[in-house]
Amino acid sequence: MPKASAPATLGFLNANTPAARRIRVVIASAALVAVGGLSTLVMPGPKPAGAAGEGSHPGIFRIPLDTPLTERAVYPPGIAVGNFDGAYTMATMYKSVAFAGNKVAFWGSEAGALKAGNYPLDEFVYVLEGDLVTVDVDGTRHEFHPGDAFVIPKGWAGTCDMKTRFKKIIVNF
Repeated sequence: MPKASAPATLGFLNANTPAARRIRVVIASAALVAVGGLSTLVMPGPKPAGAAGEGSHPGIFRIPLDTPLTERAVYPPGIAVGNFDGAYTMATMYKSVAFAGNKVAFWGSEAGALKAGNYPLDEFVYVLEGDLVTVDVDGTRHEFHPGDAFVIPKGWAGTCDMKTRFKKIIVNF
């Protein structure tokens, strides 16, 4: 029987190229930042019975890239721009027990725009699907596509315009 693999759009992560290796290192590094350092990832012991990252002896926690986004939410009024309703889905994969608020999650939304006046935390983003245009409050414009990574710093102000259905891995730290 053939071995299951990542979705076709993420197959490049399995490639043994310098670019794919760098992407895997960036994702792993961001996850380490989110959980407060390497020691919380490599402690020996059984996997926790509860949510990922909970328990006295956490172990390595695999994050399957095909995880369904089952948490549903809507941004409060004033965040969604134009006709966008602000609805999004998530799958929280890991919550740090050492640093409250630090997490690793998948986040997805239909096309639409969001505005931020004072982003509440630092967030590493790795784009899995879709196209995003951000505009900083000073007018600086950035475009991001699948395979791109960036950081939204705490306090950032601007807009995020998801031009298409959009999915990302986020690491809050």
